[in-house]
Amino acid sequence: MAEALLRAHLVDRAPGVVVGSAGLRFDGHPAERNALKAMAKRGIDLSGFSSRILSAPLLEGASVILTMEQMHVREIAMMGDALFARTFTLPEFVDLAEAHGSRLGGTLEQWMQPMGADRSPQQYLGSNPSREVRDPIGQSARAFRSCADQLDGLLDRLVDVAWPLPAPAGDPHHETPQPGGIHADRDRL
Repeated sequence: MAEALLRAHLVDRAPGVVVGSAGLRFDGHPAERNALKAMAKRGIDLSGFSSRILSAPLLEGASVILTMEQMHVREIAMMGDALFARTFTLPEFVDLAEAHGSRLGGTLEQWMQPMGADRSPQQYLGSNPSREVRDPIGQSARAFRSCADQLDGLLDRLVDVAWPLPAPAGDPHHETPQPGGIHADRDRL
């Protein structure tokens, strides 16, 4: 659901951004029935979705790796320091990005690099519900809708800070990104 929702959020802002998803359990499985229903209510068709298993080669070219739960961060940390440095839970990254401030130029990697500089894999040993989006797999349609609502809100905030709209002319409270400053065609999530 997160992949489809992020693509929908980026369609007008940064259509060249490459978005993909992978998980820990299933390879080649279609979307869950309740995920199909939750996304259909938002006008998004997941019928062509096929799950993939996380792997270092799959993640290698990603600018930022956003996960749902801390256990995903732990799994990716075991694949190498370089991947861990670019991996965050979605709620964690959104909070860090908003505290850091809007991206006004440069690549996504350049903008986000200082956000994770002081982290270590040991910080992800437990579970912190405020830093996670719980996987609704095997749960009710209501759980999937709730998860989709949470994802939608987080992704809306993410897109606003990582791919901000230019401020209206003459607005003294906002900096305007320089033309060509955001390299959306190089961003991979």
